[in-house]
Amino acid sequence: MTLKNKKVQLSFGFEKSGRLTSAFLLCSAFFLSDCSRTKPNLEECSDAQIHISKLIANDETMEKGVQALMLRSILKPETSEAIIRSCVENKSLLQVQCELSKEKFGDLQECKKHAPKRAETEG
Repeated sequence: MTLKNKKVQLSFGFEKSGRLTSAFLLCSAFFLSDCSRTKPNLEECSDAQIHISKLIANDETMEKGVQALMLRSILKPETSEAIIRSCVENKSLLQVQCELSKEKFGDLQECKKHAPKRAETEG
């Protein structure tokens, strides 16, 4: 065993630390790339959609008929899938995190300030 291998063995407690170091660097790269992420992923958008559904269901200011219609509409599998896909493509991570933090349906409007800016040529 060389001096270098012995030093690595002592600091990590593993003789084959090359794999451990590689795994650590790979995990670090994923973590750091995640920090610079600006778009939500499928799971975050799915969680947001479920949270918004709960906010609608618990909103006491909304008429029951409107509430039922909204819930029936957004909970249909094909509509739900489209909402989640649209979220991933069109919302910012900050917007989704904002939505998840709200406790009332009416407060969701505040989260639109975190929406990605659209190019003037779109539309």
